[in-house]
Amino acid sequence: MRVLVIEDNAVLSLTLEVMLKKMGFSKIQKAYTPKEALDLIDEFKPDLLLVDINLDSDLSGIDIVRIAQEKRPHSVVYTTANSDQYHRELANETQHDAYLIKPLNFRSLSSAIESISLRLAV
Repeated sequence: MRVLVIEDNAVLSLTLEVMLKKMGFSKIQKAYTPKEALDLIDEFKPDLLLVDINLDSDLSGIDIVRIAQEKRPHSVVYTTANSDQYHRELANETQHDAYLIKPLNFRSLSSAIESISLRLAV
């Protein structure tokens, strides 16, 4: 499975990459800006998007998911510090598999990705 991490914080991005490698993933790309994310979605053709909602940009992670899903379906895990109802409702306007609240831990991330993998295997 190809995984694209969309996260503007370099430390968190690296942490997610390390967790994914520990889970056995080797095809991982990282995007720090919406433009990088949209370019990599077209070039890398990821199966799974790990998406931070607030990217300190005009486009949010939710906007990127909307654009990506217009092109083709993607599995999506939102990773965010926003636990409020407003952001959850915005995320619910897109197809996504999980909404994980930061700080993330290995168990919650691996559980979310495992359920996606099982669904895709069927």
